[in-house]
Amino acid sequence: PPVESPQSKRRERVPMRQLQEEYRKLYVQLMGRGKIEVLGINTYQGRNSQSTNGCTVISALVASRHLSSSNTCIADSSVEDVIDRQCGPLLREIRSKLGLGDHALIIPSDVHDHLVDKNLLDQKYFEGAAGGNVMDPKHIGEFLKLLHVGDDGKGARRKAAATFFFHEHVISIVKTPTSSGGAFYDLIDSLPNLNVNGRSKATRTRCADIDALAALLQWFTSRKFSDSNCSHIDRNAWD
Repeated sequence: PPVESPQSKRRERVPMRQLQEEYRKLYVQLMGRGKIEVLGINTYQGRNSQSTNGCTVISALVASRHLSSSNTCIADSSVEDVIDRQCGPLLREIRSKLGLGDHALIIPSDVHDHLVDKNLLDQKYFEGAAGGNVMDPKHIGEFLKLLHVGDDGKGARRKAAATFFFHEHVISIVKTPTSSGGAFYDLIDSLPNLNVNGRSKATRTRCADIDALAALLQWFTSRKFSDSNCSHIDRNAWD
């Protein structure tokens, strides 16, 4: 299981802005050591208008394809196919069923139910769910444990995948075991967060191990907090 960082242990005494900076520094350090690597995917959510606000469908389909593929990690070409071709018709179906307008946001549970009904997501893949305060080491630790070893604690050598819903956006995290007995983890984000030679791309951020993923998630989540968010977090305890 991941080791709690000193910053996490001191959470109740450390202002959120300071934590943001500590998480950023750790992220940069791990990138410099090759523990975290950001890779581009040759499309993104919204490049095709039919995929706009489709992250809930995209993330679930990416997780499903990863789990149903061979022993390798889901390929970029499969992610591109999900974003550019598969998600659009499904988004129309789900929004129509729910009485939502074009480009309306959809909550993950509605998407998962629809994909299960359409046999695009197998119920046997569901291992568990974790939620709560993403800045709380206990809550995020429960999520990482499910990915790392599974609900039964025996899944270290099994592939795994998850959707991660935070700040009105959903991403995929996929785990691929290695021949050495470890595993690497990819955070796949369909938004155009990378620009290469003027071309916008979705991203696959590869983490060499579960500790690197824990550090990435600390930075990925905390950097989304505005100054007013940080002030609110510092003034109020999680209920």
